[in-house]
Amino acid sequence: MKGLQHYVISMNAQSPSKMQSIDDNIIVTSVDKKVYNFTVAICLVVSDAEQYIQEWIDYHLIAMDFENIYIYDNSKTFELSRWFNNTRQHSIYNRVLVHHRPGKGTDDGKGRFLQAGVYQDCIKQYGTSKHGPQHDYFALIDVDEYLVPQTPRYRDIHGILEDYLVPYGGALVSNWMLFGSANRTIYSPVPVTKRFQYRDAKPHPVIKSIVKASDFRGNRNPHAVLLKDPKNVHTTEYPGAIQHNVYDDNDKTKASSQVKASKVLLVHHYRYTSEKEHIYKRCIRGGLIGRWCDKKKGTVKTGDEVPSHIEPRPGEVFDDQAWQLLISKVPKYRIYDTQEWKDFF
Repeated sequence: MKGLQHYVISMNAQSPSKMQSIDDNIIVTSVDKKVYNFTVAICLVVSDAEQYIQEWIDYHLIAMDFENIYIYDNSKTFELSRWFNNTRQHSIYNRVLVHHRPGKGTDDGKGRFLQAGVYQDCIKQYGTSKHGPQHDYFALIDVDEYLVPQTPRYRDIHGILEDYLVPYGGALVSNWMLFGSANRTIYSPVPVTKRFQYRDAKPHPVIKSIVKASDFRGNRNPHAVLLKDPKNVHTTEYPGAIQHNVYDDNDKTKASSQVKASKVLLVHHYRYTSEKEHIYKRCIRGGLIGRWCDKKKGTVKTGDEVPSHIEPRPGEVFDDQAWQLLISKVPKYRIYDTQEWKDFF
């Protein structure tokens, strides 16, 4: 992607002359920034999640250093239109574009899952089209998912892809790490990565994908992609590790990776949040009444009635990696670690 300035957030107070103040809370500098010859963007489908979107954008756009984010707002009334219009002159948030994409399924009338059409449009328009910015790689994730490095060696997305995807092409998958409710029952106006810091003991088999635009052929499902022959889907088990061959369209969903590589990159999935938020997400907004929701009790089903990844739990292992990365690169969030915010916990 030509002509794009790379930013890095710096907390180095000893070099004020090297910093540029974007606003009262964000410090940006391009000094000592490694220059990469590829760009990475995100395609996101979101609906009725305004209370979560700002933190998610700050984390991926600033902390993880994605060049651009392309949001497809699936709400009926284009809930993100005001945020979008108010940020066109912002030096960082103008790298986020928002489209209104209401309805269900794709535009082809075949009733496929919504992401199929969105991801096709996003990667074509902003990746492979000669009239677009021609991003090299796209992460296909949701607003409750955060891409989190698992080793201090990597502090942004580019370093990981340089070692695990760029030399091979195709796609790179990362496993879910499910974060629990932390026994919270209601919403509070505190960032998700601060409120929920207890997770499962081990990664979940389900994966999400980062794909090279020129190798992308389509989606098997919201988790797994189809690639052009002879490209492969890779994991972070080691550089070049192959998850599976992807030429056979009749193969299984490929939405899981049993290897569960967890030393480089994981998708921190804040699936449950508080009890009330989870009920709203699954039983009201999610439209899953009759499947995972108990109509009589007005809550999510538990026990043998549901798969393990659907049933809420508090979490077992303390893990604040996402939060620490966020506050290290976006200082405005540090206020939530102060005494004044203790009452919200």
